[in-house]
Amino acid sequence: MTWPTISVDAGFGDTMFTAAPTWVDITGYVQEITIQRGRSSVSGTFRTGKASLLLDNSDGRFTPENTAGAYTPDVVIGLPIRIQANYSATDYDLFYGSVREWPPKKHGPNYASVRVPLADAFYTLNLEDVGGQVYTIEGTDARIGAVLDDVSWPAGLRTLASGLASSQATSVASPSDGGEQPALRYLLDLAEAEFGVLFMSQDGKVTFQNRVNHSGATPTITFDGDDFSDIVLNYTDKYYWNVIRVSREDGGQIQIDSSSGAPRSVLTKDVMPMSNDAEALNVAEWLSSVFGSQRLQVEQLKFHMVKASNAFTANLLSLELRDDITVQHTPVAGDAINQTVAIEQIRHRIRPQDWQTTLNVVPLTSIETAAYWILGTSDLDNTTVLA
Repeated sequence: MTWPTISVDAGFGDTMFTAAPTWVDITGYVQEITIQRGRSSVSGTFRTGKASLLLDNSDGRFTPENTAGAYTPDVVIGLPIRIQANYSATDYDLFYGSVREWPPKKHGPNYASVRVPLADAFYTLNLEDVGGQVYTIEGTDARIGAVLDDVSWPAGLRTLASGLASSQATSVASPSDGGEQPALRYLLDLAEAEFGVLFMSQDGKVTFQNRVNHSGATPTITFDGDDFSDIVLNYTDKYYWNVIRVSREDGGQIQIDSSSGAPRSVLTKDVMPMSNDAEALNVAEWLSSVFGSQRLQVEQLKFHMVKASNAFTANLLSLELRDDITVQHTPVAGDAINQTVAIEQIRHRIRPQDWQTTLNVVPLTSIETAAYWILGTSDLDNTTVLA
């Protein structure tokens, strides 16, 4: 196979709020890359994506206070970094974030290195405060957009799907009132209120998807036993809740109990900022339908790039969080498995001629993949149902 070409670029003199940084290629100094993005539980929110670079620092170019350094004075905390792979003349984004520290280490008289931790823009947004802002009732996507505007996040670095719910009018507590509201926490609450998701994409965009993002899912990528080096299957209550409780801010609590004498497994969503109880009920019914039954789950896939075919390599590099893929597997004992799953977490460890990728996934139910009708976007009662 042809090995993907890795490139790492730094935006010296720019910040994470720069819409289009001026990139400088530092690939020649990179010795190892690790990347982890996603979330650990389908019932939780996406976390700050992290990466690390092991850099050759023998000439001191990555030492912040080296006045003779090649990149002085721009070796700073917050430096934007972009990691990409090129394969068959196509660029694939793997990570976009900023440097959190520069901890140099010396290994010998003529060699030094620095392992640089990176964080995606969730880290940056968590430092911004929306305390004191006033918002009127508006759709989830409009509110997310308004919050991003208020913290001056570039319009070109966001991808927002149409929201299915409305966010209540609110005056966010300000520091003078004894409170503050990190922009990230508020943005995650807004997405979770309609059981949508918010994450940073591989190319640095704030990405919002509503709960019917998988509507009509027809995965174009299939992985089977010839592709992955390991598969983890589980039959667990990790994705099973038969009692759903959803409460909204300044409102009541909705409970749906489908336990019917079975052991109770409770999922609680508290203080959601939706504008009315009907929307809280919609979310509770959705959660009950999706998570109210037990099933065998494909949980994790592991891949080694070295054994990959050309088509497989392109497919693996193209994957993004929440993408739909098909997994086929025939166990030693039991029925063959053919599941449509969504990607919840992506991890890469990249060394010279050694590339390992791990995908944590969750099976999609027929409720999630049904073709839904969203106001203004589809033909009702044609091939879709009302979301």
